[in-house]
Amino acid sequence: MQMKNGTKTWAMVVAAALALEAWALYVVSASPARWRPELIAKDEPAARALYNKMTEVLGESRSLSYTSMCSGPDGRVCKYQVVLKKPHGCRVQVVNEPSAKTTTLLADAEHLWIYWSGTRPYLAVDDYEEYERTRSNVYIRRAAPAGQHSVRDEIASLGLAWYEPILDPTTFHGRADPFEAHIDGVRGQGTHLLGDELCDIIEITCMNAQRTRHFWLSREDHLPRRVKEIVRHREIHVRVEEWSDLVINPDVRPEELTWSPPEGSRQWRPSGPEEDLLQAGQEAPDFELRSARNRPVRLSDYRGSVVWLFFWQTGSLPCRRALPWLQALHEKQSNDDLVLIGFNHGDDERIARAFLRESAITFPTVLDPSPVADQVMASYGNETGRVPLTYIIDRQRLVVDAWFGHEQGDSRLAAALERAGLEPEGF
Repeated sequence: MQMKNGTKTWAMVVAAALALEAWALYVVSASPARWRPELIAKDEPAARALYNKMTEVLGESRSLSYTSMCSGPDGRVCKYQVVLKKPHGCRVQVVNEPSAKTTTLLADAEHLWIYWSGTRPYLAVDDYEEYERTRSNVYIRRAAPAGQHSVRDEIASLGLAWYEPILDPTTFHGRADPFEAHIDGVRGQGTHLLGDELCDIIEITCMNAQRTRHFWLSREDHLPRRVKEIVRHREIHVRVEEWSDLVINPDVRPEELTWSPPEGSRQWRPSGPEEDLLQAGQEAPDFELRSARNRPVRLSDYRGSVVWLFFWQTGSLPCRRALPWLQALHEKQSNDDLVLIGFNHGDDERIARAFLRESAITFPTVLDPSPVADQVMASYGNETGRVPLTYIIDRQRLVVDAWFGHEQGDSRLAAALERAGLEPEGF
């Protein structure tokens, strides 16, 4: 009860801090050039050493167990019971309080198992019919190559929790934090007494402060007792993760990290997000929205050309990798056979404009925060705003193919462009 009350109290403190930050960003300052330098952390050797020590302890530990409570300003709380053992053992039990229903994610040498005791909760991938059909005696099994799968991503994609953990438990097994390569800097924020533990506070910003994390690191073992993350989209999102009952190198029995489907249960394969997208042969909905250059962008203006419509956000690492390549492709086009249209949804306008300017992106890009843009996203089957999302649309404005994710040289892309009537070589 003490942990729960502490979490809710901290969430209220964070909400007040965010209100002040929102006032500073949206009322006082007028451009990214004025506010971003203050938000971006400049590297401080002492703070960087604390961060490196945390990653070193995690890397050298043979096993780890802890409880974490993840919360946000809305007061909702998720409880995680985590047991980790190298080289690949992982068990994470999730409860969305005040419910008592437990979701268990367990990784062994080959698979990630997700299962429930009794009736499972209603998930983000469900509709009423699917839930009624699969609510009991089911489990999910995924391939889980060591160092390549992510427990946090599974929790987020299935909607298993109100808030997924800030620190991905599978980084304990060597999976690189995807934001590691995009750290702006690490700076110190003093010390703080959490309970009876003295903690050093460090602040880490990523991608020009599009994402900020604060760590309260115990001086006793150099591991977190609290983590706060702020993500600056069109709205500012915040969550807090508080660690307790932390044990380094506990004895973990083999049976704690093994599981077999009980008799009478059946494997469930949840529907993927692509099933909600427009299918080949359907007409792509027309739209007229504002571009990053404050000019109208109309899909109907490009009838007669093949259109590559690319939905993206600044906080998505695959999007950041894809956009420079798309810009290079745009510059190579000598005619209007293929038109690239970017569609940014959900970002703070100033962050998105600054990113486009700094990345020298010149192909037309929708940057429109209006409710009409939300409706367009929904008409393309992407109400959740998941990115990156590619639509290939032919000269008659019919959908050729659509999918999430982006990989340069993807055979699916080449096949879609060929079906649209283009020579795919070079794409």
